[in-house]
Amino acid sequence: MARKKTTRKCLIIERHEWETGGEEQQLQIPLPTANKFFGSGVQARSIVVRFFFSAYASSPSFEKNITISKKYPNSTRRVNGFSEIGGFPGCFIFFEETLDEGIYNVWWVRDKAIIAARYNSWQQAKSSQHGRGRLAIIVPAPVRRDFTNI
Repeated sequence: MARKKTTRKCLIIERHEWETGGEEQQLQIPLPTANKFFGSGVQARSIVVRFFFSAYASSPSFEKNITISKKYPNSTRRVNGFSEIGGFPGCFIFFEETLDEGIYNVWWVRDKAIIAARYNSWQQAKSSQHGRGRLAIIVPAPVRRDFTNI
């Protein structure tokens, strides 16, 4: 039986429109942020995601096991086995801890300007040949999913 959590947090991470690798389904997470949210990057970690196709949905569209990689040489960790990410536009992806250890509610919001303006203290990853580095932040959960009336 999964251990129950008393406090929760949410990782909000930007997905660029120019994602590369793994048929554009990999999502690189800067190492300090990944380690703070998912734990040490010494080895890969399996998690369960309950994915909501819409931020407004009341129940998940599906549930699946994915992997958060161990540390890569470029000081990132990656989301692997989540092929649906390949179909996302540029957006912010939310990984919100549930009360059960290792299970996350996941959804995306396309209006990046609204999300970026909503939170303070973003961490920005190193820029690359493709453009500026992605933004990421860890905030207390639960996170409001309806950002239309902020």
